[in-house]
Amino acid sequence: MRYLRRWPLLLLLLGLVHFVQAQVEIPKNVLFVGNSYTYFWNLPQLTGLMIQSQELPTQTRQSTAGGVNWAQHWRGERGLNTMSLIKDGDFDAVVLQNHSRSAIDRPDSLLHFGQLLNDLIQAKGAKVYLYLSWAREWDPYMQKPITEQFKALAEKTGATLVPVGPAWERARTLRPGFPLYDEDGSHPSILGTYLTACVFYGVFTGRSPVGLPRSLRTKDENGESLIVTLQSQQNALFCQKVAEEILEKWKKDN
Repeated sequence: MRYLRRWPLLLLLLGLVHFVQAQVEIPKNVLFVGNSYTYFWNLPQLTGLMIQSQELPTQTRQSTAGGVNWAQHWRGERGLNTMSLIKDGDFDAVVLQNHSRSAIDRPDSLLHFGQLLNDLIQAKGAKVYLYLSWAREWDPYMQKPITEQFKALAEKTGATLVPVGPAWERARTLRPGFPLYDEDGSHPSILGTYLTACVFYGVFTGRSPVGLPRSLRTKDENGESLIVTLQSQQNALFCQKVAEEILEKWKKDN
């Protein structure tokens, strides 16, 4: 009987061990590698602030230049120092964002340089996150090939996909005309960057983005307050719920 009475306690302890093991290891130092889809409206900083708002110690940096692709990062063109940052920086996570049309126009290049970058990053002991971006506003049919190519790269490398494009697609389905895009129909608006950051937050932390602040601030070098984003409560909550829905669906389907 003594042993039988111990079984509930043992099962509880085993459950706790499984729960601890299942937790996401939240990155502390993240490097974002990409172009204007990354630096528009300060995505790395916004993502870091979202995580910090939950009292989690994450810092972000970026290596970006307008319109560049992974091949240019690899070769150090346009003044990029991505390779030295990866090799010498103390990053435990690196986000890779390629040119927005690369999956359609140059899928072989995407797979080739994605593999090279992935191998280098993993050799340094960091985790790789693939920034799966969105279709142009005027051509939603772009999303399928973009998603398929990034899935193929993730399967090949073992990198983690960040399903931003699918989240944008879902938001546009639920609320047609929702202003995710800049006037050019390609780059993100400040609201589009907020939705993107919500997806990154969910992937990095394993937590629901629902309940995140709608306003996030930082300080400049003089200690003055700077508003990084300020959304209406309605729009912020919509973005948070869309990100939560897509991330839950992504886990089940993938």
